[in-house]
Amino acid sequence: MIFRGGLSIRRNLYSKLILVAILALFVLFYFKNLNGNGQSPNSIPIANGLVGALNRGNILVAVAGTGGQDALLEQLVLADLAKQERGLGDNGKGVELTGEAREIGEKQLATIALNEELSEHLSYNRTPPDERHPSCKRKSYDIENLPSTSVIIIFYNEPYSVLVRTVHSVLNTADERLLKEIVLVDDGSTNEELKGKLDYYVRTRLPSKVKVLRQRNSCRRRYEFYRDLQETASSRRIRRSIGEDSSEQRSKV
Repeated sequence: MIFRGGLSIRRNLYSKLILVAILALFVLFYFKNLNGNGQSPNSIPIANGLVGALNRGNILVAVAGTGGQDALLEQLVLADLAKQERGLGDNGKGVELTGEAREIGEKQLATIALNEELSEHLSYNRTPPDERHPSCKRKSYDIENLPSTSVIIIFYNEPYSVLVRTVHSVLNTADERLLKEIVLVDDGSTNEELKGKLDYYVRTRLPSKVKVLRQRNSCRRRYEFYRDLQETASSRRIRRSIGEDSSEQRSKV
């Protein structure tokens, strides 16, 4: 009887140990999945649907587990860059979207008179056409004797992609010796993309000479060059603006 009783106790002990081990594995598995399977915050992908919703809405919020606001903004910027097609629309060539993108673009065109969907497919570094008159192309300037200038871009709820492409256009075409700074002046925009996301892009992707201004300040140079987002940047235009007035020692506005 004693022998049989000992076996019974051992069986009960083994059963309890096995049960405890199973419960421990279950708890470990549960918390591992709860924490995102041990992934780094920056490695967690954001669904395309979420990116699209945040990009087109007026709200940007930190998503739990993404490592904070900068991590979210980085994901949005990368999604924008991934959407662009190299060479699309270069030198003013016509572009037509297809499928769902075309439908979205046509609705935007009818609503805001701009195909924002198409703009988002164009590279920020798209090559603009040279529409200068032949005589203007032959004109030259003594750059070494010209003062530096500030390019000031005033915007209000402009499409994000259009604004960023305008900045890249200035950087890509203006002579570095003349271009001292680019100042983006936000005239009270309510579009959230033009706040945190724009600030993040300027801070992480553009040279320090590009600044976003949302409070009263003054430019650092005697010459100020104001641009509309519909214009195409040109180093010749900046030279001409400065060159025509440099002899009179007055600012070009």
